[in-house]
Formats: sequence, structure tokens, C-alpha cells
Amino acid sequence: MRLVKTLVRDCIVLLSLAVIPALLTAWLHPHRPAFTWRAPAVEEVSLETIASWPPGTLWIDARDAESFARRHVPGAVLLNEDRWEALLPEFAGAWHGGQRVVVYCDSRECQASQDVALRLRRELGAIDVFVLAGGWQAWERAHP
Repeated sequence: MRLVKTLVRDCIVLLSLAVIPALLTAWLHPHRPAFTWRAPAVEEVSLETIASWPPGTLWIDARDAESFARRHVPGAVLLNEDRWEALLPEFAGAWHGGQRVVVYCDSRECQASQDVALRLRRELGAIDVFVLAGGWQAWERAHP
């Protein structure tokens, strides 16, 4: 019986020691997952809504360069937080003040599109900035 108690105690100690760095990593890591869903800060729009808009929407791909190179919305401009300074001039050359901008990333769970959209609003004063509901996955489903 004493062996079982010792084994249980040792397991609890080991698990406790493993949980501490895991929690610290989940809390401090710069690309930590969103543990709770929160309402989007920038309005999400569906592909159906965008289709009803007049032509001239500027698409912004907030994914990484490799994903963008594989496939993207035709005419989209790559702009993500990782390479913001380097990519911003291309966006600035494509954007006209007052033009609607739709930002997308991989899926609804991806926060990159919200981050880029908020930064466009904050730093450039771009007011008509939206996030594609469902992200790139929604686009792929609609355009196989």
C-alpha cells in the first residue's frame, strides 16, 4: 500500500511540474491560441454581401507569404503583421482612400485578419475595412 501511495504522490508532483511551464507558455507565447471566443472588433462580411457591392473592393491577405504564393483571392495584396513594414508600400500603392478593404486569413478562428484590419484603421485611418467571414476557407468553398 505504501508503494501505491508513493507512486501516486510522485505522479502528482511530476504532473504539477509539467503544468507550470505549459501554463506559462500558453500565457506568454506571442502566437498563443485564443482560449475564448470574442466578438470581432471589425465587422465581418460574407461573400454574398461583398458580391452585392460595386466593383473596386481591395482584398488583403493576412496569411503568411507561402500560403499567399500557393493561392489567394485574385488581385489580393499580401499584408500581414509579421512583415508589416516591408509589405505596407504595396498596400499603399493599391489602396485609394474611401475604397472598401476586405481582409482575410485562414479561417474564422484566425485572429490575423482582425489584427491587420484594426491596424489599418488605427494607423492609416482606413474606415471601410471589413473581415471576410469564414476567411480563406469560405473563399475556397465558394471558388473550388
